[in-house]
Amino acid sequence: MHIFEERYEVRFAANADEIKESQRLRYKVFIEEMGGSVTAHPEMLQLERDEFDDYCYHLLLIDLKNKSEGSNGKIAAVTRLMLGSDAESGIGFCSAQEYDLGPLIGSRKKCLELGRTCIDKSYRNSLTLHYLWKGLGSFVSERDIDLLFGLASFPGNDVRKISMGLSFIYNRYLAPQEIRPKALKHGLIDMNLVPQTEFDKIKALGQIPSLLKGYMRLGAQSGEGAFMDRSLNTIDICIVIDVCQMAEKYRDYYGKAG
Repeated sequence: MHIFEERYEVRFAANADEIKESQRLRYKVFIEEMGGSVTAHPEMLQLERDEFDDYCYHLLLIDLKNKSEGSNGKIAAVTRLMLGSDAESGIGFCSAQEYDLGPLIGSRKKCLELGRTCIDKSYRNSLTLHYLWKGLGSFVSERDIDLLFGLASFPGNDVRKISMGLSFIYNRYLAPQEIRPKALKHGLIDMNLVPQTEFDKIKALGQIPSLLKGYMRLGAQSGEGAFMDRSLNTIDICIVIDVCQMAEKYRDYYGKAG
């Protein structure tokens, strides 16, 4: 898959060096910016990676006009994709470390897991997401995917700072019971934290990260309960997007990408 739009190219990593570059961007975002941690092996310095990387497609947004010596362009954004068939024949889904995915898997629908999505600080705007989602939409269309899901993160481990945002998602965006993942008990955080009488929508939206709000505009719904990830210093929710129920204007546009 190659999608060119003048300056930008969206495609999958072509080799191990490009996967390493995507892992370096993940390190900058998840470790340096958000305060996560990695195992301190010398070969992992400046890389954020795990055992799931070898089973995934690594979708890259490349700025062709920002080249350094020996590169075809700067990797501006990445997301990691795992097909249900690859999870079943490999090591399973990464999200299963935090959520019971039984309802999703039991639906027998074709699933695609999204993970480790991040954007270089200098490229954080709606245009970057637009290009990344065009690439994702092309893949979803080619593989006839029914359900997208994955972890979306709030930075930090302080529940009090995001209590309004979590409550907003719980009360407005819970996925249907038949496909709703549930947070595992060892990291479970109740999302229904703020009484309706004290609810402030503007404050709630201000607590929700931009990427997560972007998923919500696409039609994302939430699993039951949030999960405390202490290693990456985040509080995660499991999002689910039913492609058939996706907001029509996005489904028609991104589904025809490429």
